[in-house]
Amino acid sequence: MSKILLSSRCAWSLINYRSGQMRSLKSGGDEVIGAAAADGYENRFESMGIKFVGLPVPYRSINPLADLRLFWSFYTLYRKERPQIVHHFTIKPVIYGSIAARCAGVPRIVNTVTGLGFVFSDRARPWLRKVVEMQYRTALACAHFTFFQNEDDRSLFVDAGLVKKEKTDILPGSGVDTHMFSPIAHAPGDNKGSVVFLMMARLLKDKGVYEYVEAAERVKQEFPDARFQLLGKRDEHNPAVIPLKDLEKWQENGVIEYLGEVSDVRDILSNADVMVLPSYYREGTPRSLLEAAAMGKPIITTDNVGCRDVVDQGVNGILVPIKNAPALSEAMLCMLQDENKRHQMGQAGREKIVREFDEKIVIDRCKAVYRS
Repeated sequence: MSKILLSSRCAWSLINYRSGQMRSLKSGGDEVIGAAAADGYENRFESMGIKFVGLPVPYRSINPLADLRLFWSFYTLYRKERPQIVHHFTIKPVIYGSIAARCAGVPRIVNTVTGLGFVFSDRARPWLRKVVEMQYRTALACAHFTFFQNEDDRSLFVDAGLVKKEKTDILPGSGVDTHMFSPIAHAPGDNKGSVVFLMMARLLKDKGVYEYVEAAERVKQEFPDARFQLLGKRDEHNPAVIPLKDLEKWQENGVIEYLGEVSDVRDILSNADVMVLPSYYREGTPRSLLEAAAMGKPIITTDNVGCRDVVDQGVNGILVPIKNAPALSEAMLCMLQDENKRHQMGQAGREKIVREFDEKIVIDRCKAVYRS
């Protein structure tokens, strides 16, 4: 059996996206270590019997000293723990963890690129993208294998010469526990006869929050009883964060019900009728869409990288163009007026997730690469 270290940006992301993988490895006899920035979720590792190591992962930083500190933390950790396998997630652990692992002589280095985010968007400065591409090229050359979460991202990296295609594969996102996320019937009277639309995402402009609000305003002109909920964290460190004054205005006007941030989204998801994500962010495969579809919810999302992978058009949801609130509102009206269609799409979505996106698929593919 092996000592396997999994590293991500923060403890929260390891717990929420990789706990099934860590438990599976541990139950198979491997020694598992989690390494990430401490953010209050690190105590969850102890309950799983897994060691946690805090790392100084800067959230948004192009500070060379901060990045050098992170690289050195990875290097000293790998020299101390001597893992046989390391698996990095998110940009900074992938870049600095991979280089440090090669320098420390780790036998097997695996990465998952979980989405390209702001740096590869149209709003990023060209020099910044070139710097990050150079870093990725170096890091992925140090790694033995790299997973992507959609074909668009892999093709971009391969075509740009950042990684060799034979050292890559596609994972169906982070996967989802289809037992934990399964359909739950509405309690009678929960929605008071109204159709509830839910957007579940970080509150960033690139996630399509403004388009969601504009579409909600359009729909409410015709169906004032329709409800539009917004669930997610406001990250003040991100320049694309939705201003608090806008959020307060939408609530005061009765357009949006802001639900804040919760650690377990299942109760809120179970009460929703339709999941909406109008993102034009450079996604991997949005976990919110996977969880919603697994719970039998029809989806409205954009024909955007990562998002489109979760939806078969007209079967389990509707794809709309990015940055197009009128098209989004039309899709909402289509869902709102046809309860049978919502039910059929929800069932089809559940079947698709079980068939293509169950976390067991992700775990088995990762294990195969670990042992190859």
